[in-house]
Amino acid sequence: MSALAELELEAEPRVNPWIGSIYLDDKPVNLANVLASVTIRHGREDPDGPIQASTADVKLKGVARSSLVDFEVGHVLTIRGTTADLSNLFQGRLTDATIDDDGGASEAVASLIAVSPLADAGGINVGGHAWPAEPWASRVGRILNEAGLWGAVDAPSPDVPIAATKPSDPETGAFASLDALAALEAARDDVGATVWDDGNGTIIVQAFEARGGLFPLLELPPSIVLYSPPWSQTLAGVRNRIVLGYGYGAGSVTVDDHVSQSIYGVRWTGLFDSGIADQAHALERASEWLNRLAYPKWALPGVTLLEPQALAVGMVVELTELPDSAPFSTWRAVVEGWVDTIEGPDWTQDLILSDPQLSGLALPWQELPPALQWQAVKPTCRWRDAFYLGNLTDLTLTQEAA
Repeated sequence: MSALAELELEAEPRVNPWIGSIYLDDKPVNLANVLASVTIRHGREDPDGPIQASTADVKLKGVARSSLVDFEVGHVLTIRGTTADLSNLFQGRLTDATIDDDGGASEAVASLIAVSPLADAGGINVGGHAWPAEPWASRVGRILNEAGLWGAVDAPSPDVPIAATKPSDPETGAFASLDALAALEAARDDVGATVWDDGNGTIIVQAFEARGGLFPLLELPPSIVLYSPPWSQTLAGVRNRIVLGYGYGAGSVTVDDHVSQSIYGVRWTGLFDSGIADQAHALERASEWLNRLAYPKWALPGVTLLEPQALAVGMVVELTELPDSAPFSTWRAVVEGWVDTIEGPDWTQDLILSDPQLSGLALPWQELPPALQWQAVKPTCRWRDAFYLGNLTDLTLTQEAA
């Protein structure tokens, strides 16, 4: 018998050891039909990119013609894992279904693609009437409620007042409506935040400054981290002049970092029609953004984990024992998104990471060990790199001193 014939006779792996159950609406899918190949994307693909809904890609074989009605678009797809901490993997609505039949003896493959409820926000109009002045978290809640979307704002939310909306047509007093996704993008820009949906399909709105104590630090053992992407630094992300409007065009403030401008030239960005209520709060937010953006930073945009971890957007992870070629021996980063790829017995996670300073996670003075002396501080460490104790001083000596 030829090698090709032997391969054709081998049983193709069906049941995925990591998948505990899959439902379409309330009807369970026969796991014997599920190929050991599932991909789920969470959060944003780009830390600087727009809001993105989660997606899932599942493939099945052996689906009878009489059962195809269960796999038509519109049904809700739910994927649950086999472990307690990785049980809620995905929930969303089927948007695409294809059947690939080569016409031979092999079974046809049904490929299903589902998108989380966040995608629905783009097709739901909100507003069209006056919104009152209110705190930022209340404005986000108003958008979700008017859109009929299930969601929550992570605490703590920034204490930023948002102005009452203005008529789009002053003569008639009419207010413009916009889709809920655009409204969430505007609210996100007002304070610096991200929007994502968890494995239960709940939409989460998370201000960057809420991330400090939101989740326990996740230390990643070097043995499960595949260091393949290169470190990078780019001038394109430097912004040393921030122009921020307030009151939906009532006025604006400008803040500058003159030292950064003397090195890199004037590099500015602006948001002219933010809903921030007044000049004082706009100045506060603009100054925070300037501190985060005025200087370039080394970053590792993504890493691959060889074993699955219970992740969440906004979680801080720590990479240790980095190679000598890396800018740091230990680095902390914020999870902005990740991709679960389950192929047979292997489950890898590709993390999309952002620099902690972009989320305002600098090193507070109160975290410094009382016994730390100035002479122990590395003279080569720049203040903008002192966001982690291991960069500021020798970590081993610091731990002994503490």
